[in-house]
Amino acid sequence: MNNGTISRTGERVLGIIGIVFNIITIILLAWLITSISGLEGTAEFEQFEQEIMNDPAFEGSPEEAQMVVDFIMEGTGVFGWALVAMLALSTILAIVALINLKKTSSASLAGIFFILAGLLAGVLSLTSILFYIAAIMCFVRKPPMRDDELHRRDDGAYRDDKIRRTDDSLYREDNVRRTDEPVRREDEIRRTDDTVRRDDTRRDDDTPYRPL
Repeated sequence: MNNGTISRTGERVLGIIGIVFNIITIILLAWLITSISGLEGTAEFEQFEQEIMNDPAFEGSPEEAQMVVDFIMEGTGVFGWALVAMLALSTILAIVALINLKKTSSASLAGIFFILAGLLAGVLSLTSILFYIAAIMCFVRKPPMRDDELHRRDDGAYRDDKIRRTDDSLYREDNVRRTDEPVRREDEIRRTDDTVRRDDTRRDDDTPYRPL
């Protein structure tokens, strides 16, 4: 029996896969950032720094070469942690979208959360594409009509009965209007005749006025 609900398994699967990708990316980024930060003072870092110093573009200006090295180290940490924060927020929004999928009426809201999660996951990354597809499915796929609604829509007798009830209501209103109209006109005529009669009575009364 069709009760007007729709399965959102596809949207849930895409959302869960996107969340897993986000979590894996967060772990890898956090490991990479901490590894780069831990390179300072090691032989590998000194070799990298020496290569920057020996670059012909910085020949004769070791201060500029040192500034470039410091900028790379600091920028990697700031940019990396900012990206981690964006992915974490994307994961939270995707989880909220999955929660809203449990309610049939909240599918559009879940689609909005999926779009926001995709934007924060890298705009055009693999994870964001999965979230976008889930969002489109939330907007496009609508629950079917319930059996009773479908039966009523397709039932000619139901439509005829609905039209008949509407016509009967209009007919009764028209009859009431026609019944009240003669009574209203007679009442107006009666009030007019009474007014005219009283005026004629005053006009025919010639008795002089005698003060008491």
